[in-house]
Amino acid sequence: MAQVQHHSFFAMGTRCNMVLADIEPDESEIIVQRIKKEVLRIEEQLSRFLKNSEVSKVNMEASNHKVDVSNELFKVLKKCRYYHELTKGYFDITLWPILQYWRDQPDGDPETVRDMLAELGTGNIALDENGGYVRFANDNITIDLGGFGKGYALDKIQHMLLRFGVESAFVSLGESSILTFGNHPAGDCWKVGIKNYLAPDQSLHTFHVRYGSVSTSSNFFVNDSGKLINHRHVIDPRTGAPVEDLVKVSVCAESAEIAEVLSTAFLVMPYEQVEQVAPQLPRIEVLKVDYSTGKANVKFFENT
Repeated sequence: MAQVQHHSFFAMGTRCNMVLADIEPDESEIIVQRIKKEVLRIEEQLSRFLKNSEVSKVNMEASNHKVDVSNELFKVLKKCRYYHELTKGYFDITLWPILQYWRDQPDGDPETVRDMLAELGTGNIALDENGGYVRFANDNITIDLGGFGKGYALDKIQHMLLRFGVESAFVSLGESSILTFGNHPAGDCWKVGIKNYLAPDQSLHTFHVRYGSVSTSSNFFVNDSGKLINHRHVIDPRTGAPVEDLVKVSVCAESAEIAEVLSTAFLVMPYEQVEQVAPQLPRIEVLKVDYSTGKANVKFFENT
């Protein structure tokens, strides 16, 4: 008898959990194995951490000469350039060298960072439409698709599940990237709750999702005593400095890719600009929470 199937596998540095409804166990297992193969393929292409990935090859060679890349990677980089423009530069795939600098030198020199910033920026990645080539403007650029890859993979997963005839599913890549479609097995839509980190038993908001994704980005972790600690891994592309406020952003959108890109950009973007950018995309919900004052200051935007 068809029933709810649960699966998990490790990919992209985290655990992928899948809940598939109204499907036979054997069929579910076959589908998940094909999805796992596809997600690992995407990781092997886009990950900066894998030395043999296509992105790593580009990072090693594109400052010296034009690099011929696959059609898929070229399209990904074109999308990233579009998102860079859409978010007024707040989504930027070239900030890895600055993040490395701050990790190595927590008390680093802001002037040095400003000099580094002048040579970075997605606009310094040249894309040759005719030949499918990529070229960097200088040898300081490194592509990092960390704010893009999981959303991209989740959209691929959704396409595969629908092609296989799955009508209802919940998929997560870690706790921060969630895809849903169809109905919850209980009959209603899927509900994704966003908790208050200062009061874990309280929910700040619940997204009601039938066909869509929720992506959450933050610049802190919660230590063993419940204190929020800034990990300083989020860089403001305007200044090159780590974002000091304790902020979390959750975005609900039809596309997992768009949700992840926007949660990454909106984490740094002033809320007034969020209200300007978000209306350019349909069916967007944005929850931005600032914990810097010792309480959860919540701002919510909805464009339906």
